[in-house]
Amino acid sequence: MKFAALLASSALFLATMVSAQQAPAYELQRVSKCKMPGVVAYTFDDGPYLYNDQLLSILQKKNVTATFYLVGQMVNKTLQQQGSLKKMLEHGHQLASHTYTHSNLDLMTEAEMKSEISRTSDVMFANSGVRPRYMRAPEGRCADACTKVMKELGLVISYWNVDTNDWRHVGEKTPALAVQKSMEELNKVIVAESNPATDSFILLQHEIHQFSVENLADVVIDAILKKGYRFVSMEECIGEPAYLEGSVLPTKSSTPVTPTATSGLPSGSTSTSTSTSATGVQPTTAGGANGQNGAGIKSAAGWTLFLTVAALGLALF
Repeated sequence: MKFAALLASSALFLATMVSAQQAPAYELQRVSKCKMPGVVAYTFDDGPYLYNDQLLSILQKKNVTATFYLVGQMVNKTLQQQGSLKKMLEHGHQLASHTYTHSNLDLMTEAEMKSEISRTSDVMFANSGVRPRYMRAPEGRCADACTKVMKELGLVISYWNVDTNDWRHVGEKTPALAVQKSMEELNKVIVAESNPATDSFILLQHEIHQFSVENLADVVIDAILKKGYRFVSMEECIGEPAYLEGSVLPTKSSTPVTPTATSGLPSGSTSTSTSTSATGVQPTTAGGANGQNGAGIKSAAGWTLFLTVAALGLALF
C-alpha cells in the first residue's frame, strides 16, 4: 500500500507539472489585445501593394493610425512599393514585419527563421530607415520553437482577436456583398458585444485586395468610431517600442496622399481573388491566431489525464 501510495503521489505531481506547462512559453512576447481598454489597433498584412496610396488617403481623411505588417519580397517588387514605406512613416503609421517570403515559420530551422526576419529587417531599413520590433507570423503560426527565436531577436509576436476575413470574400459577386460578409465577425465581436470601457482589439485586414481598401476600410473605421473606440498603433496598443535600436524615423508629413494609378481594375473590383494570383503571397488566416500551440496543448492534456487516472487507480489499489 505504501508503494502504491508513493506511486500515486508521484503520478499526481507529474500530472500537475505537465498541466502547468500547457500555457505557451513567453506569453509576454505574444500579444492579441491591447494593454488598455477603449482602443483598436488597426493592422494590415501582406503589403505593400498597389492600393497602398488609396489606403493611406482613406486613413488620413479619417485621422486613423494603422500598423502595416509588410512582406519583405513585396517591398522589393517595384519602386512604388519601395517608396511606400517612407510614405507610411511620414503619415504617422507603424511598420512591422510579416517575414520575407510569407512561409510557415513552424516548418523552418532556427537559421531559416532568423533569415526570414533579418532579410525583412534589412530591406525595410534600406527603404525606410527603421528595423521593426513587431512581427506577425504568416497564418499566425509561431509555436514554441519559433517563439523562442523571436524572443532571442527581441521581437514582439503579434496576433489578433478580431478578423475581417476579407481574404475569404474576394470572390463575391459584388464589392458590397464582400463588405457585408467581411463585417460579420466585427459586427458581432466589436459592435454588438464589446464595451470600450473594458475591451480592446487588434484587428486584422489585408491591403492586397482592392475591395478591402476601396470599400471595406471606410465601413470598418466608421463602425469602430461609432462604438466609441480610438484607433492606435501597435506601439501604443502594447506599450513597447515600435523599432529596434538604430532606427531613424523620417519627419512627419501632413501633405495629402494622392492615390496613384493601380492595375486598371474597375473601382471596387474584387478581381484580386487570392493574394497568390495577385502577389505571390498567401494571406494571413485566422487558423493560427488562437491555436498556435494547439497540438502541444492537446498532447499535454492527454498526459495529464493519463497520469491522473493512473494515480487514482494506484491509490485505490
